[in-house]
Amino acid sequence: RGHIRVTMAVRVLLLALCAAAVLAEREREPPSKGYEYVTCGSVMKLSHLPTEFRLHSHKVQYGSGSKQQSVTMVSAVDDHNSLWQVFGDPENGCVRGAKIKCGRQVRLQHVATKAWLHSHSSHQSPLSNNQEVSAFGDENNSDLGDVWRIECDGTYWERESAVRLKHLQTNQFLHSTGQHQYGQPIAGQREVSANARASNLNQWRAMEGYFIKAQ
Repeated sequence: RGHIRVTMAVRVLLLALCAAAVLAEREREPPSKGYEYVTCGSVMKLSHLPTEFRLHSHKVQYGSGSKQQSVTMVSAVDDHNSLWQVFGDPENGCVRGAKIKCGRQVRLQHVATKAWLHSHSSHQSPLSNNQEVSAFGDENNSDLGDVWRIECDGTYWERESAVRLKHLQTNQFLHSTGQHQYGQPIAGQREVSANARASNLNQWRAMEGYFIKAQ
């Protein structure tokens, strides 16, 4: 119940944040003191470093593979469907405001649909034939397929630094070629998949959002 109340408050604040996202990107300033890190409970958009597209989802299912909710990337910085909230793994949880350590296991919940960022080895991504990445489950349903390990330099996940998200069960990185593009009904959106080889194509950075002050 506690994290549900936090989410409701976050939604109100994010209305203003989304409206100002384009300006914020153009005039990006370093985070203020106490907000330099990604923390548990924070809501954010993840930018794919090579393309600057934002990790995205929506209530559109894949037409093949798992037929679960699709995960893509979009060029727009002001789309609320690109917001994700940081939670701990199902066993260990996550204290609100705790800094995310490099190597820590987390889950990312899609704010609009409540589904978890998910992957599995049983299905290929529809365009590149990498491992499929989907959004799956809800607030009451989550499994180890939703757990990702944060790989970063230093001690904690810094907002200004690049990170990789490594899927716990399959050891594949959250990835996009940036070149594989969907047609209708999600025309122009780019495919997101998982890939075993670490490269710049699986580097991400925390961008717009509501960040809880580090405790």
